[in-house]
Amino acid sequence: MNMKNLAWFFMAIFCLAFQTVEYRMVSGLPLPSATFVTTDQIGNVYTVAENQLLKFSPNGKPLQNFSDSKLGELRSIDAGNPMKLLLFYPDMARIIILGTQFSVQSSIELRNIGIQQPTLICNSMNEGYWIYDMQDFQLKKLDLNLQLQFQSGNLMQTTGKRLLPNFLLEADHRVYLNDPLTGVMVFDQFGTYFKNIPILGLRSFQIRGNELLYINQGALKAIDLKLMNERDISIPASRGLKAARISERQLYLLTNDSLNIYSY
Repeated sequence: MNMKNLAWFFMAIFCLAFQTVEYRMVSGLPLPSATFVTTDQIGNVYTVAENQLLKFSPNGKPLQNFSDSKLGELRSIDAGNPMKLLLFYPDMARIIILGTQFSVQSSIELRNIGIQQPTLICNSMNEGYWIYDMQDFQLKKLDLNLQLQFQSGNLMQTTGKRLLPNFLLEADHRVYLNDPLTGVMVFDQFGTYFKNIPILGLRSFQIRGNELLYINQGALKAIDLKLMNERDISIPASRGLKAARISERQLYLLTNDSLNIYSY
């Protein structure tokens, strides 16, 4: 390849790497009270508004809703398995499992099995549940029979800090526990502490491939989990951006006023 062709080759690679993604708005849903957004494997989107779980199709069509005022605050939803939605109510230390039509499949009272101060929960891909218990500052794995399988040990002793984590997620045989003042703590599938990713101030994030996606000062960023390189992800300008999700050819942006769905 001569020098002229080589120059054109590298110019083409540069342009391809920095091309702008074209987004088309599919739906804009007015949800000023929404506090959380997640998606399942087929693009359905879930949010919490006024302590009510709302489910929408990939094009924004309302599908189901669920609420139970007797349970207190609905803190989180794990939709990693769309056949088995995991809802967490910390006031009652209770997990509610919903089916696809939002019928209650089961209810787990964590204090009945010795977990007194659960603050975060998520599904495990290896059957069971991950729980962060503030009583002894441990990350714990329960199997489907609610038997303790693994535990991390006292994380306050491990880190030398009093953790107040606000988000928990398992992805690709890793468990991610976020503390806004410490960063994202990474554990293996046995609950053994692995490393810390020093991104501060997060409320939630998404693991997509080998990247961690998060919002920083109104922009969507991605950090490579192996190389720790950070990059910006081009998204439509959104005032008051609180959270973002990317699924197959869809982008979901939660702002102070609405949930906006885009295709690309």
